[in-house]
Amino acid sequence: MAVRIIGTQAGTRPDDAEVELIAQAVARYGRCTLLVPSIGERDVVRTALAEAGCGLGVDVTTVRDWIGNLWELLGGGEHPCTGIQRQLLMADILYARVESELAPLRANPGTVRLLATIARDLLPFADASAEGGAGGPAEAVVLDLLARYRDALASRALIEASDAAVRLASALDRTPIAAAGCVVLRDVTEVPAYLARLLSVVARIGEVSVLLRGEQGVWAASLARAFGSAGCEVVCEDAPERIARVPEIGFLEVAGPHARDRAYAEELTRLVGTPGRHAVVVSARPAELADRLAPWLASRGIASEVTRFVRFERTAVGRQFTALRDLVGRMKADLDGSGSAAEWWPAPELSDWLYSPLSGIDIPTARRFDKKIRSSRALGVEGVLRELQSVQSRVAAARRKLPADHPFASVPAICSDVVQFLWQDRPVSAFKTICAAIEKLPAQAFGSRDGPCRIAVERAMAERALQVVADDAHALRVGQAVACRVLDGLCVVSRERIEVEGSADAEPAGEVAFMTLADAACLEADSVDALLFADVDVASYPLSHEESARTTLATRLDARALELEPAACLRDLTYRALAAARGARILARVTHDRQAKDRYPAAIWTELRAAVGDGAHVRRVGEEDVAGDFDAADGRTARLERVSCLPPRQLSPQATRYLVLTRVDTDGHPVPRQFSASQIETYSACPLCWFVSSRLRPSVIDAGFTNMEKGNFVHDVMDRFHERLLEDGSARVTPENLDASLTLLHDVFAEVAAEHARGKTSSSAPLVPLSVAQKKQVDEILPQLEKVVRYEADALAAYAPAYLEYSFNGLGVTYAGWPLGGRIDRVDVDAEGHAVVIDYKHRSDVTPFRLKDPTAPDKKTGVAPADDPRWLPEHTQTLIYAQALRRALDLDVRGAVYFATKGKVAMRGAVSEELAEEVPGDGRVPGLRDGFPAADAGGTMAFDELLDRVEREVGIRLEELAAGCVTAASEVQPSCVHNHPLGFVRRDA
Repeated sequence: MAVRIIGTQAGTRPDDAEVELIAQAVARYGRCTLLVPSIGERDVVRTALAEAGCGLGVDVTTVRDWIGNLWELLGGGEHPCTGIQRQLLMADILYARVESELAPLRANPGTVRLLATIARDLLPFADASAEGGAGGPAEAVVLDLLARYRDALASRALIEASDAAVRLASALDRTPIAAAGCVVLRDVTEVPAYLARLLSVVARIGEVSVLLRGEQGVWAASLARAFGSAGCEVVCEDAPERIARVPEIGFLEVAGPHARDRAYAEELTRLVGTPGRHAVVVSARPAELADRLAPWLASRGIASEVTRFVRFERTAVGRQFTALRDLVGRMKADLDGSGSAAEWWPAPELSDWLYSPLSGIDIPTARRFDKKIRSSRALGVEGVLRELQSVQSRVAAARRKLPADHPFASVPAICSDVVQFLWQDRPVSAFKTICAAIEKLPAQAFGSRDGPCRIAVERAMAERALQVVADDAHALRVGQAVACRVLDGLCVVSRERIEVEGSADAEPAGEVAFMTLADAACLEADSVDALLFADVDVASYPLSHEESARTTLATRLDARALELEPAACLRDLTYRALAAARGARILARVTHDRQAKDRYPAAIWTELRAAVGDGAHVRRVGEEDVAGDFDAADGRTARLERVSCLPPRQLSPQATRYLVLTRVDTDGHPVPRQFSASQIETYSACPLCWFVSSRLRPSVIDAGFTNMEKGNFVHDVMDRFHERLLEDGSARVTPENLDASLTLLHDVFAEVAAEHARGKTSSSAPLVPLSVAQKKQVDEILPQLEKVVRYEADALAAYAPAYLEYSFNGLGVTYAGWPLGGRIDRVDVDAEGHAVVIDYKHRSDVTPFRLKDPTAPDKKTGVAPADDPRWLPEHTQTLIYAQALRRALDLDVRGAVYFATKGKVAMRGAVSEELAEEVPGDGRVPGLRDGFPAADAGGTMAFDELLDRVEREVGIRLEELAAGCVTAASEVQPSCVHNHPLGFVRRDA
């Protein structure tokens, strides 16, 4: 009657000594329970015992199953709680509490998982802690939730395995039974507190044996102390010295991640280069490594297989369901006023949903939907849902016209149905709809290579989620909304085989199986031809103990689990895995990451490298062959060429001809398309910025709420304001009609704001506020425009708006020999036919728009800017339109100004000397004192001469454009910061 800690030298299969020990236990007690850590090892041990003639009387099982079987014999009729039941109940309890009752905890999926883990391991020990008082507010909340969880279990005739173990310990102490007379632990490297209590009782009434192979022997002292303190007699037997069981090991060091896939594939080709050979690749993340190496292996005639454990959030079903459910919640909040449209627009989740095969929508249709939603901020929730329903109807109608043998003829379009079901809080109907769609989808919808496997995973996950939400939640009396919050805990298992390239009947040159170290350790000795232990670094195989809220609470409750130290566990698993290979055994790692930082080897690498010594076979692979490291087909399909690149920011002759775009005129001849004044100004300031913004044209696809949209809004308001002013019989704003003009401005502002909110505007993009903050920004524009109207009352008294939003596009006007297009914001004209070009700028800083006579010498240097033959003002847009107006309308243009409508309202630019202000309030341009020519400063350039000079210099710039000049400006412009990173900037690795 004791705990026997027995050292063994067995591998994955029990050796003769272990079989004899188990046979003796059966002889003494009539039956024996052998506990193993996993289903895989259970099957291996059962087979080995049966082959040894020791299968009768031995129950090989896992710890959870053993406790469940004992509970069926001695329990009160409750059923052991499963993992998903645990999460459902804990979520139901947690989300039913108000936030103040949970503080400092929060109700979220992470807290549900944490509490479920604590309940699984520590529930039977929580009562004692609750009686003694909690250690803090967080612990008090946790203990209260655990108490509620225990009550929820009891009301549903369920019990935690940990709680059952503790109750079984008390029951067995009173009434021993033969089924618990003898227990043997094999490869169980963690003994939770509840299992230790149960085993202690078994040891007092019968016998408990713990089998420790060589590397596990360091655990013997800890086990002896733990069981000894529980009142058990502990006997340690035959602890053999550790022996080296893997004498021949090779090492592969890859210099960096770029060469990793090729190096591993070449090593595996060497290991299994002939038909009929099998190798195992051990990895901490086998599915990820299989995805990387499978193309390399298939091209070399090697088949591969891997078992995937796919979680809910890693499947298309999980991602789409979670994203849509969250989106629907935010859209509902917008409608009921608790949220805003800014929290859901532009609804990228809907576009992702349409792009998914599950929705039944084709890619072109999904792309059109995405573009429409993103290009308009004014659709609103109802508009988006209507558009979604319209997409579904159109696709369904098109599907009905497809031939019966078309693979997508019977695939339903469900994009709107699923969203509507989620809107109606009917997740079960949503999952049923998705399941029905998956049944009709062809495997090719999920890929040509792994489509059958992927669609099988999606089908299994959809069915499992439906079962949880519809059946499991109903059985536990948990709401569907709560059940949807624990779906991230679901996982499905799939086994995938990647065949070799070519004929499906072709015999592979070898086969490779990817698995974890724990799975490889369950392989029988000499069962595979070779083994590659990949990525043996500290990131993949750390030696740290888990430290979390669960372990902290376990320490306080004196219920910490007995664990084999990580170093010994890693050592044991590695030796068992390496023993599975009868041929070569290779440890491989990558020595540096993408930033050339060291990736340190795992402890087992260092140990084995030192054990092998100087005679170790180490192969090192560098990253010299850049092209080869990217070509999975090993040069059979890719073509390697060495090309010479043009210098940065230089275009080839073939590309240069696309700088000046052309159109076909009425005679069928290609002629240049129109340039706008803003494009000309941009090119003159910085050719590279123009090339990036006008030819490469990188831009966001979402309609924005930026200064551009605000400028459009201001343009629309001022245009309509002056139109209404003319309709009311007033040619312009004057001091006499200022009050009436301000009243009119308020009315116009409200009208234009309402139109923009509906997406209606003649400008390029409306200003549509989606949040309270954005609506406040729109309201703040009105006081700014009031200052604009007050400024107009005293400015250019002899002039009145005559042309509003005037377009050049259809007039055939040329500028500097090139077609000119575009639109002028406003042209004011006096009674004598003099005109002033006005361009609104919704910005507060008007200083950059000032223009002085360039022939006036600088007071410090004495040099006049006009002496530079390439002189151009920084801003030329109004000057270009002024020159064009002289030709198109035969107007005598006397000024070209920019009207700042934000901050300090003012007009700045270039005007003839008669329009420059001499005294405040003289009816000219307020604050603009420098005219053309600036005779007082020594200037001689008249306004007409300025327009001609600018046109000549612009003509030179446009000729340079046609010749292919797209270099950066010598002086950095404000736009360069945004445009240059998107242009030709060479980056050295």
